[in-house]
Amino acid sequence: MRYSSYRLAVYNLLIGMCRGSPGLPRTIRQMGYRDRWIAGTALGSSGAAADPVLVLASTEYRHSVFVQVFSGKRVDLADLDRYSKVSAVHLREETPLTQDQTELYSVAVFGLEEHRESLRDGIAESRIRPTLLLRTREGLVIDANPFPKVGLANAFRPVLALDWDSSPLGWIPYDHGSHPAEIAQAIIPRVVARATGGKQRLEIAEICAEHPAWSVSTASARRKMRTRVTRVLATAAEHEFSDFFTVRDGALRFSELAREAVRLPGSPTLKRMQRHQGALLNRLRNSLGA
Repeated sequence: MRYSSYRLAVYNLLIGMCRGSPGLPRTIRQMGYRDRWIAGTALGSSGAAADPVLVLASTEYRHSVFVQVFSGKRVDLADLDRYSKVSAVHLREETPLTQDQTELYSVAVFGLEEHRESLRDGIAESRIRPTLLLRTREGLVIDANPFPKVGLANAFRPVLALDWDSSPLGWIPYDHGSHPAEIAQAIIPRVVARATGGKQRLEIAEICAEHPAWSVSTASARRKMRTRVTRVLATAAEHEFSDFFTVRDGALRFSELAREAVRLPGSPTLKRMQRHQGALLNRLRNSLGA
């Protein structure tokens, strides 16, 4: 399935390019850029602005790019202006970024082509000069304020050609704002696998802790993510997976039927669980609520 979130689509695309995912341009990886996560609190942020921040950092280019994604018509000036108060020393002391990676740093705003004019106006009001990149049908293009590193800027000229429909899905499969179907698609296979060997109980917090950005998420973001994951598992337990597990007191309790199914690969029960996973995804995709 495709992401309901443009933010997740951008995150997975950038991470995929840094890690050399098949079918994606390799230019950024060849420049030494690698994905890093830092806590929003390390930038002096609080509230929603304290969500984890994706950074593309290159020791070779001595440069880091802080990623900001806006799917609507407006940018959040507070999100952008916090970078005006950040120094290289602060980044080295408060984040995993090294001295080489913070010799030069910049901010990239990713938006949609249909909001070009309003996004341009928004970044013009900011205290910083972020690079504006727009999603087009052909890929990604720099629309304003090119990157200070010419090689990186040239990677997007005239356009960084991409097939959005085949971009990677798995690096960041969901977050605390994801649609329930995205969450289910990521966690149900893991839940089924965890029943291997007769495991009787699985804490929901353990499932959430496997999320790549969990360690740098705020307590508020963790609560939101845990709540959404719990809701998905609860509705699965009430409907498609009622024979296989229950959800109570922040944990899953597996039935003997579920444990036997996983211990016997190819069993009719395991195939039934896989069919039920498809039914759950279809139901959630067709639901109105996120």
